Amino acid sequence: MILYTSMPLDQVYPATGDEFSQQMTIPFESGQLIVEPIESGRYRVVRLVSSDVSLYLNQQLSPGAIIDANPLI
Repeated sequence: MILYTSMPLDQVYPATGDEFSQQMTIPFESGQLIVEPIESGRYRVVRLVSSDVSLYLNQQLSPGAIIDANPLI
């Protein structure tokens, strides 16, 4: 396969498996959050997975947001 793109290679090809090994899935309300730990009980949101489209408008669940796991679990 030949890929013609002006994007840098690090954006086109996925990162190594080491970066994904720390990610975990937290179930909540009507979906799941894929997060990575930053300190005890606090996580950085990587991805929201839900069929409820209104959740994607919630700034607290957007990628990069910092959340406390205690209320979610």
